[in-house]
Amino acid sequence: MHNARMTSVPARPSQPLPRLFLSPVDSDLHTFLREVHRLAEFAPAILPQIEADLDAHGLRKKLLREADRRFFDQRTADLPHLPSLPPPTRTATVPSPTLAVGRPRLTAYAVFLFLMLRGRDGGCKDQPARLLLEESMTLHCWLENLGLQLPAASTLSDHLNAVSHATRDFIHRAQLRFILAEGLDDFTSLYLDSTAIAASSEWPTDSGLITKLIERIGRAGSQLARFGLPNFPSAGQPELQKDLRGKHREISFAAGKPKRQSQLKKLYYQLLRCGERAAKRFTRELATATHALDTTTQLPPSKRSLATAALAQIGEDLRAIGQVAATCRRRVFAEEAVPSAEKLVSLSDGDAAFIIKGGWDTQVGYRPQLGKSGQGFVSALLVPLGNAADSGQLIPGVLDHWERTNVLPNLVSTDDGYSSRSAREDLLRTGVAVVSISGSKGKQITPPDDWQRPDYQAARAHRAAVESLIFTLKDGYQFGQLQRRENANVRAELMEKILAYNFDQIIRVRARRARAAQERALTA
Repeated sequence: MHNARMTSVPARPSQPLPRLFLSPVDSDLHTFLREVHRLAEFAPAILPQIEADLDAHGLRKKLLREADRRFFDQRTADLPHLPSLPPPTRTATVPSPTLAVGRPRLTAYAVFLFLMLRGRDGGCKDQPARLLLEESMTLHCWLENLGLQLPAASTLSDHLNAVSHATRDFIHRAQLRFILAEGLDDFTSLYLDSTAIAASSEWPTDSGLITKLIERIGRAGSQLARFGLPNFPSAGQPELQKDLRGKHREISFAAGKPKRQSQLKKLYYQLLRCGERAAKRFTRELATATHALDTTTQLPPSKRSLATAALAQIGEDLRAIGQVAATCRRRVFAEEAVPSAEKLVSLSDGDAAFIIKGGWDTQVGYRPQLGKSGQGFVSALLVPLGNAADSGQLIPGVLDHWERTNVLPNLVSTDDGYSSRSAREDLLRTGVAVVSISGSKGKQITPPDDWQRPDYQAARAHRAAVESLIFTLKDGYQFGQLQRRENANVRAELMEKILAYNFDQIIRVRARRARAAQERALTA
């Protein structure tokens, strides 16, 4: 049949197709959702856990609304020339501790589903993930069967963020029990490793930090009127911020050039002088705003809490300016090597740190510890504060695996960063048969007879598999770049990604075993 060229505009190619039945597409997403559903069937206690989190979140918002209502009731005066009426019973000082029937919210099952999807595809507000949710026919079929429509991005984010960190850990333990019950892994092998991941923050410089802190304080101070507080005076602020940005730019150009060191010190002196003068001015204005907040009776509790948080953030920023200025003077003028623990690393994430991995790869972020089982499942996750040494994480990593799986590993294999003679001996006394620490440091603390044993040689040979796990997590699940900030939220984000990875690994292990069984049948 001759294929004629289309020379005219077709009529409404977007019109509905005449299909009697709409079936979900047999895709990776559909397979993933089936595994999520199977876990909910295996561990139905997940849903009451999520429901309790949603109730607690809703109750917190209700208590704040009740506090606002009582505030306005107390401020409502009686009408003149009318007898005063007794106060209504609804103005009781103790609000109801339970939730009543209100606007419908997402079911716990739907929240569980979208929580796992967020771990697989990223946040529910960013454009690529939102486009995937909106255009997915598979997800449309699932929601249609639930009698739901895709929630707005803000509604969905509010529900997902209401899930507690304890519930995420509960889901992970249930997932590992599901894997154990199906025989996909026995969790008797554990391979530990750490990796550096980037925080949701840019690389810090002293001049940049001071400039941005001044700008943030000025921006926050110019918005206090919405709380009924006096705004910080804006006179001279645009010029000051422009001057600081210019000096920061010149410092960036001069940094690393030996011939411009004297000019660099002069620029730093001028920037620090401007920044500290601005900080003194902001300190006086903060005291005025704080006094106004303490004496006002016009703010309802919800606005008062927001105003208190805004003033507290300004106070923290002022203290941060002092910290950055002090370390900058030591580094630039005294030419002192300031320890990273004494430096301010990020304006947006106070828990982020300089992470040095392998002595050469430096990032601003976190250094999570990951435990991989023999079949490639993530069975342990630790997110210590700062650039924690691997040697101190060996026993905590094994204990985390043991607590989550209820299985004491028979084999533990790591690299020489985890070298600790006392930790190795403690694990052996606990009942771990093989504690293999590869590398020169590990060889020094391992008896020669153990080092040459076949099971130790096999443990060292298979240890590199955990590095392929880390590559897969970073490449396929955005594990290396964080979207959330602060340690607890970072750990929650990483746990969601690990849950999604484990679901995909369940699919892969099951398919691999099915192929092996088929090959054995054909061979027989």
